[in-house]
Amino acid sequence: HAGPLRCSNCLRCVPKDKAIKRFTVRIMAESAAVRDISEASVYQAEYVIPKLYFKIAYCVSCAIHSHVVRVRSYNDGRNRAPHSSCVLQGRQKDPAIVVADDAAAA
Repeated sequence: HAGPLRCSNCLRCVPKDKAIKRFTVRIMAESAAVRDISEASVYQAEYVIPKLYFKIAYCVSCAIHSHVVRVRSYNDGRNRAPHSSCVLQGRQKDPAIVVADDAAAA
């Protein structure tokens, strides 16, 4: 069993491997506020506003409700393979998996 996580939206207890996890990076202030801050600043140098880093975990129902993921059919829901966009972005497989696939093919 995987350790439990809490959904960031409804606080439901979800297994770690079943939770939909997203990592988001946001700027602390909006672009208009950044301009106001830079104009009011005493320092002439460009001040870099820090970013906020969030790791968000959703339960399945909250992820579907907030359009993080789409609803899939029963058979497609069981498919654990990475989405085609992951392959298009050039993400590489783990070398151990590649060796195992080559051995199985031979």
